[in-house]
Amino acid sequence: MPLRTTARITAFSPGQSPPPVRTPMRISRPTYPRRRWPRLWVLLALLAAAAGGCGSTGVAGVPKGAALTVYSSLPRAGVSARVADAIAAGERLALADAHGRVAGRAVRLVELDSAVPGGQAWDPATVEANARRAVDDRTAIAYMGELGLGASAVSVPVTSGDNLLQVSPGDGLTTLTRADPAEPEELPARYYHGGRRNFVRLVPTDAQQAAAIVAWAHASGANRLAIVRDDELFGRELAAEAAVAAPREHVTVTTVQEARHGVADYSSLARDVALRSPEAVLYTGLGDPDAVRLLNAIGRALPGAPVYGSSALATSPDGGGPPADVLKPAAPPALYGSWARGVLRRLRVQSGSPVADADRARRHPGGRTPRRQPRGGGTGRAPAADPAFGARHLPGGAERRRGRDPLRGLPADRRHPDVPGHASSALKTRLHAGCRARTGGSTIPPVSEP
Repeated sequence: MPLRTTARITAFSPGQSPPPVRTPMRISRPTYPRRRWPRLWVLLALLAAAAGGCGSTGVAGVPKGAALTVYSSLPRAGVSARVADAIAAGERLALADAHGRVAGRAVRLVELDSAVPGGQAWDPATVEANARRAVDDRTAIAYMGELGLGASAVSVPVTSGDNLLQVSPGDGLTTLTRADPAEPEELPARYYHGGRRNFVRLVPTDAQQAAAIVAWAHASGANRLAIVRDDELFGRELAAEAAVAAPREHVTVTTVQEARHGVADYSSLARDVALRSPEAVLYTGLGDPDAVRLLNAIGRALPGAPVYGSSALATSPDGGGPPADVLKPAAPPALYGSWARGVLRRLRVQSGSPVADADRARRHPGGRTPRRQPRGGGTGRAPAADPAFGARHLPGGAERRRGRDPLRGLPADRRHPDVPGHASSALKTRLHAGCRARTGGSTIPPVSEP
């Protein structure tokens, strides 16, 4: 049975998830993706393409002049709730700035919760129900979801069956757009009915994220890396992809351990990791209370060993664990242009607090980045990453680019994310495909990922 299927069966059993996280996870050195398009601008562009692509005759079955609908599916409880709230606020602001009209058509936004009370992340049954509600609404022109952690694997087969445009703000599940390097037999075709692609995401794939983390650890001096995952879909997938990426970076994976949720004491697992003498530890799971206890146990077993985390750890609520070097899916305000910073200021005024994740870089105890001695002849510098992970927060609150790219020399398909950079013909074709099948237009051939 494929890993993804097994994970979906085992990782989301009823009652397994702990309550939402309330305590902070400390971040020592975050790395950020480089955004070419501000997210609100992307949202408006996608809505315009979807609405405009439907033509003057309108969506099939919708009276002329009736409002079109955009559905948004985000987890409003659990570890991703704060980020989901920020994205939802941005969606509302984008539509308000357009005065509720896109391409001459009235548009309404319907917000749906993809989590359940007391859940840890997203809920599979809820995600599927959200997607079905959207495709059953003949006024729907787009479905904004899912936020991340592989949830789109549930909704894409539903929206694809009706050829409804789906845009994910943060789901990097690799096989949604390309073969998984850890499981080459897992292909995107399994999600799309008739081979038509209806899915666009604004972040790199998880495989690219895994490669960037491994390259970062190696450039910082780690030649021996232990991988610890949780028992969720995202953690298992990313761990497998990191294990595949390690040999290409000349990094030895000393062990791959799974930390199951609900274990009272992770000391034994931490000792097993330490016995393999890794120079760094990569944790690919969520930043929940179990992760806090796990990483504290690893810190006691391997004092001084750097811990690296993925976007799942970076976007979890701030916590009580040890400092971790993480990749972040959103850059700090200083790396955006004046227009985007203005949007963040407006959202801050509306909500009365900073946008989630916009100021997280400075929340390390003492307000500084700990310096570590390089290992194995490494440079000791935390490198800039590829275009997907290109910036980092530095001590003193100043963000700047570093000159070294740890992914230099990698094949092009491993360097370039699935993030729309400019309005490419492939992206335009995919957006219009989201409307054409719903209005009786001609069939659009499958679109290859750029």
